[in-house]
Amino acid sequence: MKNLTKIILILSIAIAFIFSSCEKSIDFQPTTEINSGFALTSTSGLETAVIGAYDRLQSGYLFGGRMWTSGDILAYNVKKSGEYALVYEEIQMMNKEMSPDNLITVVMWIDGYWAINMVNTVIEAIPEVKDEYIEEAKGRIEGECIFIRALVNFEMMRYFQNLKTGDAIPLLTSPTTIDDKPSRASVDGVYNQVIADLQRAVELLPESNSDRATKWAAKALLSRVYFYRGNYQEAANAATEVIESNQFQLVTDSVIKNYRTELSEEIIFAIMSTVGDASCGALNGFFRKVSASAPKFILSDKLVKVFLFTSGYTDTIADKRYNEMVLPIEGKAFTTKFNDRYMSVPLIRLAELYLTRGECRLNLGDMAGAIEDINVIRERATIKPFESSVNLNDFYYERAKELFYEGDNFHNRRRLHKTIKDPNPNNDIEFEWDDYALMFKIPQREIDVNPNLTQNGP
Repeated sequence: MKNLTKIILILSIAIAFIFSSCEKSIDFQPTTEINSGFALTSTSGLETAVIGAYDRLQSGYLFGGRMWTSGDILAYNVKKSGEYALVYEEIQMMNKEMSPDNLITVVMWIDGYWAINMVNTVIEAIPEVKDEYIEEAKGRIEGECIFIRALVNFEMMRYFQNLKTGDAIPLLTSPTTIDDKPSRASVDGVYNQVIADLQRAVELLPESNSDRATKWAAKALLSRVYFYRGNYQEAANAATEVIESNQFQLVTDSVIKNYRTELSEEIIFAIMSTVGDASCGALNGFFRKVSASAPKFILSDKLVKVFLFTSGYTDTIADKRYNEMVLPIEGKAFTTKFNDRYMSVPLIRLAELYLTRGECRLNLGDMAGAIEDINVIRERATIKPFESSVNLNDFYYERAKELFYEGDNFHNRRRLHKTIKDPNPNNDIEFEWDDYALMFKIPQREIDVNPNLTQNGP
C-alpha cells in the first residue's frame, strides 16, 4: 500500500469524520455525500478508497501502536521508564481506571469504525462500477475490504467486549450514516461474521499482492481467530496450510530482522512504513531507546523473569530474543525491538502460527506434534528444546516471549482465564480475567446519542 501515492483527500475525509459534531452517533457521512471528487464510480476510485482504509490502519490508536501497547499496559508487562512522563489516559490505563472519555479508547473506536465504514462503502459500490478494469480487480478489492473489516472487528471486539454479558461491538456490514444508531452485537455474532469474512477473503485474495492483504494473510488471521474462539482443530488446519505453503520462512540469523522497514521472509502481513510515512510512531514513542530518545516504558520485572526462568538455562540468558531485543541499562530493561524509526509493523508472523498449531495439537491430544512445533520456536531462540512432554504453561510462556509487545499476551491471559496481578509486592491488587476494570469503555459521546448502546460496567 505504501508504494502508491498517498491520497490526501482520504486524510481530509478522515479528519472531517473525527472532528464533526459530538451530537452524532457513529460519526460518518452518508455514502452519497462523501465527495464528488472521490466518486466510487471507477476502478481507480475504488482502489483509492482501499488505500485510504489501509492508511487508517496505520493510526497510532490502531495498529500503529496502541492496539498492541494497551494490552501490555493492562497486563502489567510494562512499567514506567521514568524518562518521559505519561499522559492522563495512559495513567488511567496503568491504574485500571479507564473512563468513557479516555482518548486512547475513544480514538481507537473512531478510527476503527472509520476504516470499517470505508471498506463497507467500497463493497457496496463495486457492483455499480462498469469500466474496463473492474472485472479483473473487483474480486481482489472485495477481498481486501473484507479482510480489513475482519481484522478491525476482531481486534476491537477483544478490547470492547463485555466478558460478563456477552455483548461485543456494533457489527456494521453496510455503510453507516449519521442517523444510524446500531446496538451492540453478541460476541458470537462478531466471531461468526469475522470468520465468514475471512473465509470469503481466502477465496477472493491472490497468493501475492505486493505489500497488501493476501490469501495467506487471511488464512493466518483465520487461524488466530479460530484459536481465540477455542476451535482448535480449525485453527491448526489453517495454520498448517500457511506453514506448508512454503511462502514464508522463520528468520534464523537475527530475530530483530522482523522489525525493520523491509519485510522479512517470516512476515505474513504488516502495516507498511516508508521514510516519508512511518506507521510505527506510537511504538517508537513508547519503547524506542537510541541515543537521546526517552521511551515511556521499559520491561516489567515480571516479563524479565519470564525470559530468565523459562529458557532452560540457569547461569545465563541464552534466549536470542532477549539478547537481541532487550537492553539493560542501570537496572532498567529497555527494548530495542521498535528502534527502527520506519519499522513496518508485523501484524502476523509465521512464528505465531507454529505456537498456535502446537498448542492446538496439545489440546487435541497430539503431544508429539505439540513438542515439534514449540521446539521450532525454542531452537530458533537458541534455548533448550522440550524432550518428552510439554504443557499449556509452556506454551503460555513461549507465546509471552515470542510475541512480547505484539498485542498478544493480554488477550491470551484472558483466553486462559488467568488473573492479572500487580507485580509490585507492596500492592495487593489482582483482577479476574473478566473484570470490568480491564474492559475498554464505550465512548461516552456514543452512549449519549445512541440509546441502543450499553456501557461496560456494573
